[in-house]
Amino acid sequence: MNELINRFVRNLLIFTVLIAVASLALSVFTSGIITKYWPILLLLFAGITLTLVTLLFNASEKKFSKFSNTFMVASMLKILILLIVIAAYSFKFQVDAIRFSITLLAFYLLYLGFELFWLLKLQNNNK
Repeated sequence: MNELINRFVRNLLIFTVLIAVASLALSVFTSGIITKYWPILLLLFAGITLTLVTLLFNASEKKFSKFSNTFMVASMLKILILLIVIAAYSFKFQVDAIRFSITLLAFYLLYLGFELFWLLKLQNNNK
């Protein structure tokens, strides 16, 4: 299991760097598509994904019901936290709210795909 976690962390780092390069290119070559706070969002999503998937890896060593309960609660908390972040940012910085929300949604979808890929890998590893 530790080897799987180490591979996950390494691939998460590579994935984050690739998204950072793509985001930097978008922010340099286009104006106004991506928020200027994209590095903070990128670190937020990398941290959330690392925490969530590590927690789920540990829960998968126990009963399946423990894993599914942990997954449901963690996913709900993640969405709640992101909605609070969007609401607080939109309230404070109304001019950049749409770019921020679009960037957050794009990062959410990218990291959700990455997270699901690794959870499926974990499921195949447990069989």
